[in-house]
Amino acid sequence: MTTPADLAHEVLLRVAAFVKSLPADQLADLASGEAKLELVPKAGRSPRPPRRPAAAGAALSRPVTEIQDMLSQLETRQAATQYLNDLKLTVPQLKELAKVLGIPAPAKSTKTTLTTTIVDTTTGRRADSLALSAP
Repeated sequence: MTTPADLAHEVLLRVAAFVKSLPADQLADLASGEAKLELVPKAGRSPRPPRRPAAAGAALSRPVTEIQDMLSQLETRQAATQYLNDLKLTVPQLKELAKVLGIPAPAKSTKTTLTTTIVDTTTGRRADSLALSAP
C-alpha cells in the first residue's frame, strides 16, 4: 500500500515535470497568480450546474434607517430576531442590511446566521451593556 507521503511525492514530481514544460509567459502568469493549475478528472470535466443569476431584489422592503431605529428600540434579542423574521428578508437583503449597518458578514451565510449576527451586533450588544451596568 502506498503511503500519503509517497503519493504526494509522485504528484509533486508530475506537477514539476508539467510546470517545467510550460512556456515562459504561462509560467510567469502562474508565478504572479494570474493563472492557476486545476485538477481535472481523467474522464474530463463534469458539466457545472448553471449559475444562479446575481441576487436581484436585494433592495430592502423598509428603509435601513427605519430598521436600524427599530432594532435600537427593541430590548431583547428575541424581539429583534422576531422583528427581522417578520420582515421576511431574503439572504441577499440581509447581507445588504448588514453591509449598510457596517456589520461584517461571511460570504456564505445562512439566513439564520445573518439574522443572529445583525441582532447580536445591534440589539444584543446594547442589551449586554445595559445588563452589565445595572446595579
